Amino acid sequence: MKYLVTFVGLLTFLSLAVASDDEPKHATPVSVTAATNLFKDGNRAKEEDRAILLLVSQEHCSFCVQIKQEVIGPMIRGGSYAKRLIIRELLLDTGSDVIDFNGSRRTNHDFSYDYHVTLTPTLLFLDGKGNELTEKMVGIQTPDMFYYYVEQSIQEALSSLDSQTKTH
Repeated sequence: MKYLVTFVGLLTFLSLAVASDDEPKHATPVSVTAATNLFKDGNRAKEEDRAILLLVSQEHCSFCVQIKQEVIGPMIRGGSYAKRLIIRELLLDTGSDVIDFNGSRRTNHDFSYDYHVTLTPTLLFLDGKGNELTEKMVGIQTPDMFYYYVEQSIQEALSSLDSQTKTH
């Protein structure tokens, strides 16, 4: 019995040590490159056969933070999409402007209206011309499955992009 208590105590200690090691990684907010010049990003996407994942968010949106920490952050850190995706964030509550896919300067709000974005977070999956490659994702409907749904949408967007490339 004494060994069992010691063993359980050791397991508890190890699990706490592992959890505390992981905490700083998850607590640190991920920095997603701001969408400032989508014309330039779009040209790069066309040249490099990449899709654009555009997170439309707000600074004080807890679900936006959750997506950045639990989905986009690991994608960026993992690097598995670096060759196929350009990941950008368009903040709606900063009063910023963006250069759109046509090279025109517009407010972030005006730009987001083109895609009928009314709620944050919204994920857009775009080609280099700004066309939607697959259906946008609005909000987080099922937190436990969200990463899976994002992964599915990315695969659909990349397949659509590959189909476009083959027909041109």
